[in-house]
This record gives sequence, C-alpha cells and structure tokens, in this order.
Amino acid sequence: MRGSITLFRIFGIDIKLHLSWWLVFVLISWSLATSFFPHYFPGQQNTIYWLMGIVSVLLLFVSVLLHELSHSLVARSRKIKVESITLFFFGGVAGINDEDLKPSSEFLMAVAGPLFSLLLFAIFYGLYLINGSSFWTPITYYLYQMNLILALFNLIPGYPLDGGRAFRALLFMHYKDIKKATKIAVLGGRIFALLLALFGILTVVNRQASGLWFLFLGGFLYYIAGLSYEQVLVKDALGSIPVRTLLTKKFVKLDPSMRFSDFLQKYLDADEEVFLVQNKSFSGMMDIKGLNPIPQRMQRLLNLKQVSIPLSTITPLQINETAFNAYQKFSAQNVDILPVMQKGVLLGFVARRRVMHRLIWSLKYSIGVGKQNKKLLVEL
Repeated sequence: MRGSITLFRIFGIDIKLHLSWWLVFVLISWSLATSFFPHYFPGQQNTIYWLMGIVSVLLLFVSVLLHELSHSLVARSRKIKVESITLFFFGGVAGINDEDLKPSSEFLMAVAGPLFSLLLFAIFYGLYLINGSSFWTPITYYLYQMNLILALFNLIPGYPLDGGRAFRALLFMHYKDIKKATKIAVLGGRIFALLLALFGILTVVNRQASGLWFLFLGGFLYYIAGLSYEQVLVKDALGSIPVRTLLTKKFVKLDPSMRFSDFLQKYLDADEEVFLVQNKSFSGMMDIKGLNPIPQRMQRLLNLKQVSIPLSTITPLQINETAFNAYQKFSAQNVDILPVMQKGVLLGFVARRRVMHRLIWSLKYSIGVGKQNKKLLVEL
C-alpha cells in the first residue's frame, strides 16, 4: 500500500504503518487526554492523562495488529500466502493472496479476527476488574470497550468487514458463483455504510464532533465495498488471459554508457517506447513515455543508465502468470511497463495499455467472459 513504512517482520509477514495512522494517533490521544479520561476518571494531572492517552493508543495499535495477525495466521495455516499487514486510518488490512480462495478458507479467516478481538475484550475486562491502579484501570477500561466494539463492528454482515467476508463465503458455498456472492455482500456493506454516514450527519447536526468519524468511516466503507466488487469483475475478465499473449518480444538493447542526447538522435523515428539498457554490470529498462522532460543541457550530460529503471528494483511478471497478476503489479508498483521473466531470463515486456485494452474489451463486449457472468457485467 502506498504511503506505508515497514516497521518490522513477524512470522514472515511485513508489518507496515500507513502515514494516515499518525493522524489517528494524535487525534485519539488528544481526545482521551482532554475529554474521555478526565470525565470518567477525574482527579489526575494533565500530564498523567496525556500519558494514559498515548499508552492507550499504542495498546489499541497492538490490539488491531493482533486482530489482523489472527486473519493472517489462519490464512497461513490454510496454505495461503500472506505478504504484509498494513495499519492505517480506519484499522488494518492484511495483504493476503486470494487467488482461488476457497469459501471455507475465507470464512475461517474472516471470523478469526472478531473472535480474537472478543478474547482481547475478555482479557482487558478481567484486568479492569482485578487491578486497582489509578493509572492502568482507566486504560483497561478503554481497551476492553474498544476491543468489544472492534469485534461487534466487524461481525456486521456487510463487505468488506469481516462479517461481510464470512457472509460472502457462505453465499459462495450456496450459489457457487463468487461474483453473485460478492455483489450481495457488497450491497449489504453499502447499505450499512450509508446508514453509518447518515448517523454521522445527524450527530454533526446535533453539534457532536464525534459524528465526523461515523461520516468518514461510512464514506470509506462505501468506497471500498464498490472497489471490492470491481476487483472481482476485473479478475474474471483478466484472470484467464495468459501474460504470454500480451508479451512484446521486440525490444532494442542499448549500452548503459550511451549519452541520452546521442540516443535521441539515433532513435528519433523509432516506433519503440521501451528499450533494454544492459551490459555485464547493469540491466534496466528505459520507458520513454514515462520519463520526465529533460533539458537539452542535461541530455548531453546524462547517460542511459541514469535515466533507466534497474530491473532489480521491479517485481517482474513470470511467464506463467495472468493479465490479472499484471494488473495488480502495475497498480502496486505504479509503472506502465513490466519485464516478463522465466527462470531469471528476460523474455520481453508487457505494457499497462495492452492489459487495460483487454480489460475494456472484456467488460464492454464480454469477450472471454462466461455466459453465467455476462449479466453481471451488463449490470455494472
């Protein structure tokens, strides 16, 4: 996910923090220190309230992380690849490879998070009851409530919440059609998101600032639900198209030490937009379309290596992958060209425009889409 930094790695999973999380950290810490704790637990100094707020948010961070880890560890137990967990503005998301995900696996993965949050609720509630510390009692009081809310909120059967994913899995088992199951679950998610946003608006009208959270959260869930359905349709349109059918094998190989100005003179009328820049010590690609404008003076100073993208910095496509894999990698890496490899050997390149061309034709004219799915594409 863009705008994220990797904090550490656990169980082979990268734990990432989105930049938007810092906004949550500041806002919730401020709210707890200036309002929540002074109201429910009066008599402390402001410094103590701020310390309580910061510790509470950090432990809430751990709670959300454990919630997402429970999803991921269940996925790993089902032989499903988990690449990362990203904590962001409204919670967390696990980077799970859902290729050919069985409904039974999705159901177990979905319910694991809320069940673990219920376990954390019980733990923090027990700590709240047994400890008499003026510092830790308010913190455990806040955390047991938040984990209960996190569990119950995620059990709502609206996609993309955990309950919505479990609901989709059950629908998939019944209908044997992932697109129909997703469409129904997404509808539930959008209805819930609209109700949440409406509640937020009414709360704001009553001059309660907390309504902004419900408004933003409702809008966010509505947007993500729509993307989820589109993703299923994109996968259906592109998932059966082999990368090899989109492969461009014709490419010009250039010396990395060649001056950019000389390159322009020599290949001014060439049809190619992508060039392989390679010698014994460097392998890269130069995408003319993707280059920023270069002043004439710099054109004479720069060589091709300096304006090329090293292949080592790009996650390539493998020859046995599909156009849907290419679609995902284009989005993740924000590039327009991807190299295609087989056992470490460069076979050619795939351009984003070719993948998007096939996607548009598939969605618009149902090319390569089964009869069962044509109705869904027309409805989109």
